[in-house]
Amino acid sequence: MQNKELSLYLHIPFCDSKCGYCAFNSKTNKNHLKSIYMQKLAVYLHYKLESLQERVQITSVYIGGGTPSVVESYLYENIFEEFLPFLKKGAEISIEANPNHLSLEWLRAMRDYGVNRLSIGVQSFNAQKLAFLEREHKNKNTFLALDYAVKAGFDNLSIDLIYGTPLCDEALLEQELKTALGLPLSHISAYHLSLDPGSRFYREKEQIYKESQRSLDGDFGGFLSIGHFIAAHLQKFLHYEVSNYGKASLHNLHYWSGGDYIGIGAGAVGCIQGIRTSMPKSIEHFLEDFSESKEILTQKDKELEHLFLGFRSCVGVERKKISNQKNLEILLQDGILFQKDERVFAKDYFLGDEITLFLS
Repeated sequence: MQNKELSLYLHIPFCDSKCGYCAFNSKTNKNHLKSIYMQKLAVYLHYKLESLQERVQITSVYIGGGTPSVVESYLYENIFEEFLPFLKKGAEISIEANPNHLSLEWLRAMRDYGVNRLSIGVQSFNAQKLAFLEREHKNKNTFLALDYAVKAGFDNLSIDLIYGTPLCDEALLEQELKTALGLPLSHISAYHLSLDPGSRFYREKEQIYKESQRSLDGDFGGFLSIGHFIAAHLQKFLHYEVSNYGKASLHNLHYWSGGDYIGIGAGAVGCIQGIRTSMPKSIEHFLEDFSESKEILTQKDKELEHLFLGFRSCVGVERKKISNQKNLEILLQDGILFQKDERVFAKDYFLGDEITLFLS
C-alpha cells in the first residue's frame, strides 16, 4: 500500500519584539514558556501522527513563526525525533530565522537535526527602511548570518525582502536587489508591504499608504508595476510564484498544489481531505488544550483556493476543475492564460487575483 504524502507545519510563536507590520501569531514577553511549549509541541505531534487513519510520508517540514531562531537548539530535539521516522527520503526541512539571532553553533545543530533549507528574515538592506519596519538587526548581522550558514553547511538559503514602503523608490529597490544578487542565495521572496488587520501598521494604514504611493509615483523604469520591476531584476532566478524566485520550495509547491498538510502549534492551520483545522492562538490555551477547531471546505471554497494559488504560481490549475469554461475560453483566446496538457497557467502571475475573480 502506498503511503499518503503530506506536509508538516510547526509554529513557534515566540518573538523578542513585534514589528509594526506583523499580523502573524507572534508573542513577546513569553520566553519563560519556551521549554514547556516545545515539550507540548512534541507531545501533540506524536499524538497527531499516530492518530492518522493511514500510513503517511512527510514530504516537507516548515518551522515558522514567530521567530524559531529565538528557541535554543536543544529544545528542538524531541520534536525532530517525532517526525523523522515519517520523513520521505529527500524531504525538505525549512526553518525561519532572524539575522541577529544566528550563531554558528545554533546553525550547526539545525543541520545535524536534518534541516536543509534556511529562510532568513532580512526584509531590507537599507538602514532607514529597517528602522521603519522596526527590525532589530543591522546589515552586518545579515552578512554574518549568511557567512555562518554557509560554514554550517547550508547550500539552500533564502531571504525575505519587503517592498512598497514609503522609502521604496526605484533607486533604493534597485540597490537592494543588486545586493541580494551578490549573496550566496538559492531563493528570494519579495513581498509587498501588507497592512493587515491585527498589525499596528493597520491602524496607521491611511498615512502609510499615502506615503507609499508618493514614493511609487512614476513608471519604475517603464515596467507595468513594481512587481514587474523586481521580476526583471531577478531574472537569474526562476520566477515560480508571484512573490518567489529561485530554487522552488517543495513545501510551498505542496501547499499551492492543494496537498494535505498538518499544522501543529499555537494558531497553526492544517488541512486534510478538505477539512481545515486551526489550533488555539494563545500559547497558554495551547498548553492547556490541544483541541482543534474544524471547518469543512465547500466545493466552491476549494475551487477558489485552487484558482487563487494556481494562477499566482507555476502550479497552474487543472482545466476540468474550472467551472466557468466560458470565461476560461475568453482568457485563453486573449493570451492571458495558456494551456499545457490538462493544466492552465497564467502568463503573468501578477494578474492571478484578477484572473481568479473573472473565473469565479
